[in-house]
Amino acid sequence: MIKVGIISGQETFTRTLLAEFNRRPGVQAEWCRLGPQSLSEPCPYDVVIDRLSHCYEFYQAYLKKAALDGTYVINNPFRFLCDDKFFNYALARQLNIPTPRTLLLPSKEYDEQVLDREDLHNLKPELDWSEVEQEIGFPAILKPFDGYGWREVYKVENLEQLVSLYDDSMMDVMMVQEFVDFEHYVRCFVVGCEQILATRYNPSERRYIVDHDHLSADLGQEILAHCELLCRTLGYDMNTVEFAIRDGVPYAIDFMNPVPEAKPEVITPVYFSWLVQNLCDFSIKVAREGRGTPFAFVRPPWAQIDPVVVRS
Repeated sequence: MIKVGIISGQETFTRTLLAEFNRRPGVQAEWCRLGPQSLSEPCPYDVVIDRLSHCYEFYQAYLKKAALDGTYVINNPFRFLCDDKFFNYALARQLNIPTPRTLLLPSKEYDEQVLDREDLHNLKPELDWSEVEQEIGFPAILKPFDGYGWREVYKVENLEQLVSLYDDSMMDVMMVQEFVDFEHYVRCFVVGCEQILATRYNPSERRYIVDHDHLSADLGQEILAHCELLCRTLGYDMNTVEFAIRDGVPYAIDFMNPVPEAKPEVITPVYFSWLVQNLCDFSIKVAREGRGTPFAFVRPPWAQIDPVVVRS
């Protein structure tokens, strides 16, 4: 009997997923019910699906111990919790995947733990905004380096607006990024790095459009290859990857979405059903194969994967 545990809020997606697991023969799924944890007590689940540990530190510690016990955790707690978007863009560049020009900015403010300004002597005293303007240009996008769910994402039209928003960002570490004036935008659901669904997406309205013929064969294959390479390298088994397409080139815009939005009224019933079925299939597959959660790299992941050849 395969045993699956789910850590999430009372959302439609995981309630539906739980019911689907329990319809499958040889599978028992339940909400994880967690109290004090003993080092000597092994995790009882073959697979745990996590959609909440980014909010609660107790779950983070539990999931890393579960992974060491041999449980397959979706998503990998050793990768997810140390990830950030600036690293993501740097990684994509290593993999020869087009990304927008991006600068990481020191935070505007610091908390009380920085007791002495001398602790900040490694930072330049002032930002050179002319350097930012020369590197990125306008319009641009300002967003947190570790953000998700469109939190504090702004399109800025000029330097004055950028400086004003930065001054209000307090302790958030922000990135300023080239705005890709796209002719087409794609948001891809990725499950297990094996099943990839490239959807047409309107980012200004945050709306999915059910259209199965919105990409040419060549562009579709390029996007699928980029999705697989990024998610395998990051170690994400559930993710969404976004591309802004300009002059026929797909720029990777956002691919740190290990807890993607999954409300049927948002992602449409068609894509909701696809996500439930494929995550259920993948979870059962890794349980039957006896896979454990990878928790260490022998060498950098991009050294293990052949880079995708992209058009110049």
